[in-house]
Amino acid sequence: MFETYYNEIQNIEGWFGINEARLFYETINKLKGIASMVEIGSWCGKSLIFTHLISTYNGNNCKKYSIDPFLTSKDEPNGKYEIFTENLKKYNLFEKITHVKEKSDIAGKTFNDDIEFLFIDGFHVYEYVKNDFEIFSKYVVENGYILIHDVSSWFGPTQLIYDIAESSTDMRIIDFKDLTVLMQKVSSLTNEQSEKNKYFENLIKQKIETNKINLIK
Repeated sequence: MFETYYNEIQNIEGWFGINEARLFYETINKLKGIASMVEIGSWCGKSLIFTHLISTYNGNNCKKYSIDPFLTSKDEPNGKYEIFTENLKKYNLFEKITHVKEKSDIAGKTFNDDIEFLFIDGFHVYEYVKNDFEIFSKYVVENGYILIHDVSSWFGPTQLIYDIAESSTDMRIIDFKDLTVLMQKVSSLTNEQSEKNKYFENLIKQKIETNKINLIK
């Protein structure tokens, strides 16, 4: 089933490798359907469509959100909203996904829903990705999942994961595939989980050396 749905999205523009897709697939299979699924930064809908297809196949009919203003860093239209809309309509998903066409910090002011699956792939400047995490992670239920994209390729997500791995007391880092880090929100980290976070902290350091990304710390 994984291959079927992954092949379905191959003609959609976007950055979503097979290892990352498999990480999504395995995580979605663990969801209990007790809260919503939220994606910040949807571009043309590649990962969003994959996520919806897998979760629906599993019988998870929770509410699904997409948050994206479809603007460039200069606040000009990026020309992707029409493509995004067409892609969702092709899969009969446009009416099934709640799309918030706003910047994530604006959307966060009125957002008020429990989240079981959160994918952060918006504006990659550190202050923005950190803000996305701080605003929306507070709605993630205990044992819910958070995935962050472009770790080790962009400074913002990389620094955020470094910070979390170094000092978080309630975010358990589970895996790191290609450019995506998977975490789980817990009540508090066990000693074993803290040690694993340290492992990922060191792994991130190693991975960014070839990309010459300078961390703050």
